[in-house]
Amino acid sequence: MTAEPALVAEGRHLVEQAGQRGIPLRLLGGTAVWIHSSPRAREVLGRAYPDVDLVTRPQQGRGLRELLQALGYQPERTFNAVHGARRLLYHAPGGGHHLDVFLGRFEMSHQLDLAPRLEVEAVTIPAAELLLTKLQVAELNRKDVSDAVMLLLDHELGDADGPGLLNVARIAELCAGDWGLHTTVSDNLVQVGARLDQLLPQPDLRAQVPARVAALEAALLARPKTLRWKARARAGRRIRWYETPEEVSR
Repeated sequence: MTAEPALVAEGRHLVEQAGQRGIPLRLLGGTAVWIHSSPRAREVLGRAYPDVDLVTRPQQGRGLRELLQALGYQPERTFNAVHGARRLLYHAPGGGHHLDVFLGRFEMSHQLDLAPRLEVEAVTIPAAELLLTKLQVAELNRKDVSDAVMLLLDHELGDADGPGLLNVARIAELCAGDWGLHTTVSDNLVQVGARLDQLLPQPDLRAQVPARVAALEAALLARPKTLRWKARARAGRRIRWYETPEEVSR
């Protein structure tokens, strides 16, 4: 059995410590994907986790700052002064890793408001939003594809949240309100399908994922779209539909 990576354990510890102070803090990113995955998926698709990604509500920012500094984490002062209303960076004691903390919204290629469903799960954000944080990447890399496949491999598709479930209704709802997000996610599902042979040489594992990719694609198409979605769709790809996240100095 694959041992729990040190930063996954550290992430759990931070969530627990925050909870004791009444701060709803949740993991996202690779450490959260690892927690959601089976031992077999971890063995095949697990990777190095160099940092810890977290999210809490904006109004909890002050309390979280106090907690992190009490635990010995050092703030990236210039970054936090500029971006602190939306995002915080902290360095671990000794500089071994850093924390990337989102306040309410996850803002990269697209924006995802994570605050409303922050307490659906006890340690991580819900699996649906976790998959979207991977599929919203406009310039998808191998790491993001691998994490997305880990989630699709170990989650049945459904219309609710729960252990081993991926809430497709939630994903479709968010994409139906945002043409840009819908377009990037749809493009990336095609990429996920195309890269399965590279990531999963084991036929028994690979066989489970294409049907889930196809079902997710079908759910995105079937969901009725909002007026906002339809208005943006008229311009289509002639106008860039995603943001290019700025590089963050660690």
